[in-house]
Amino acid sequence: MPQRNAASIYQSQAVQTASQPQILVMLCDRLMLDLNGAKGAIEKSNFEGANESLQHAQKIIRMLRTSLDPSGFKGGEDLMAIYLFLERHLVKANLEKKISVVEECEQIFSPIAEAWRTVVNRTERESEDAVAHVG
Repeated sequence: MPQRNAASIYQSQAVQTASQPQILVMLCDRLMLDLNGAKGAIEKSNFEGANESLQHAQKIIRMLRTSLDPSGFKGGEDLMAIYLFLERHLVKANLEKKISVVEECEQIFSPIAEAWRTVVNRTERESEDAVAHVG
């Protein structure tokens, strides 16, 4: 089995067996990779590659936005506004092919990704601790 195919199968299985919170973290991680990839592509004048990375980042932001219930928690409306801004800003980054615009998106989204990662990891640890105490 070719290495690339094995990695693709592994990745597919990881996504299929992940919990909803884990998928959220995976999406955040992938968005950050897309932004980094877009910057690298723009630096090399690979505008097709930048377009692919930025369009994928837009798709992830749309997924995050449409799955968000802004009334579900304090700050939900603010997070929705940030997602809407990022979606528009990613379109601008793609049209203008400016690294500075991509970096702005990174600076805005990075703390959000870290916050989701922290919440999910803490929740998973607490769940594991609760199961350990029951058993």
